Amino acid sequence: MTSSPKRALRVAVPAVGLTAALALSACAGGGTPDPAATGFEGLELTVWNNIDFDPYQSLQKGYFEACADELGITVDVQTQSGDYTTSLLQAASSKTLPDVALLSTDTQVPQLASQGVLADLGSLGITTDGIEESIASLGEYDGTLYALPVQAESYAIFYNADAFAAAGITEPPTTFDELVTTAKALTTDTQKGIVLPGIGGDGSTPVYFLPFLLSAGGDPADPTSEGAAEAVDLYKQLVDDGSLSKEYVNWGWDAIDQWTSGAAAITVSGPWNLVDSSIPFEYGTAAFPTPESGESSQVGVLGYAYGVAASSDPNREAAAAALVECRASEENQIETAVQGGYVPALTSAQEAFVAEVPAAKAFVDALPGAFNSASLGTEWNALQQQYVDALQNATVNGVSAEEALQQASQG
Repeated sequence: MTSSPKRALRVAVPAVGLTAALALSACAGGGTPDPAATGFEGLELTVWNNIDFDPYQSLQKGYFEACADELGITVDVQTQSGDYTTSLLQAASSKTLPDVALLSTDTQVPQLASQGVLADLGSLGITTDGIEESIASLGEYDGTLYALPVQAESYAIFYNADAFAAAGITEPPTTFDELVTTAKALTTDTQKGIVLPGIGGDGSTPVYFLPFLLSAGGDPADPTSEGAAEAVDLYKQLVDDGSLSKEYVNWGWDAIDQWTSGAAAITVSGPWNLVDSSIPFEYGTAAFPTPESGESSQVGVLGYAYGVAASSDPNREAAAAALVECRASEENQIETAVQGGYVPALTSAQEAFVAEVPAAKAFVDALPGAFNSASLGTEWNALQQQYVDALQNATVNGVSAEEALQQASQG
């Protein structure tokens, strides 16, 4: 189902990139370059990102300022509020893109790369060496690396270990049937067996449904595939049993609040919950269940990558690339993961992340072969709504999974 990720190739560094190569080597190796030797002295660069919560925001500012000091440049790190995509596109149109920008790999990278406003990072000496293959390709557009992935979001099952222990359940479910049985056993007057989003419009439902679809062997591009029917039927069984409330069709991203408050035993969420110190119970994470025991589960993956604005000044591009490579160090990726709740792009950083946060293992283990929904292009927008419509029709109106998917795919 997934296309083989393309690794960015190491290329010979042209003369204009020699100073960048020296600076990259110094940052990556932990040494401190002589600012005068980099050729970047006196440059003033701007960095944008839109993740406005701490500690993430403060960490990024600190990384870039420390790297700028090493490179002998000045950097202005700005966190953008409001509609970030619109701000980026407007800046691209007016030729005022920041020198470096944090970009979502599913939408912003292809939008900007297709306009020719991002620099080819490969020509600036940057490669994806050491990055998990399913993540490495996220910063590419049409075979060219335009943004260096530094962190990813994947998904896993979260369960209330205290609730499991109270019910005498010792292991998380590994199959669809076990999930149905386990959720039913955990459903009480005061506790929902499982909470999942089912609303349309905010993007949460298809994101959390996608791993069930993939793990069932479904093709995201084909709502009528057999695996899609199995995944929709799983939701139908959970609702029919009362383990998943019919009210789920009104729940979006905030469905997780029911789990974190202890009002539900099982949910699906991303790595940000790994750093939530307010969860009032012991919890565990697990891989997504599959239709049959022993099958491999699969997840969707999204990423965040730093792109460099294309410039008529080669030295400015080289300095921005050096800044990105320095920011992407293993040490910085580990700290961002442990404190900010993201999966690192570097496999070595992932191993360190799991060592510090054992519950992250379910996320890291799922990355090989993870599916990039951006590979479906704009088609995915329409497909997402079809899956939401099918889920709602099957669970609320009692239509079979096959019929609900067939109806949704026809419009």
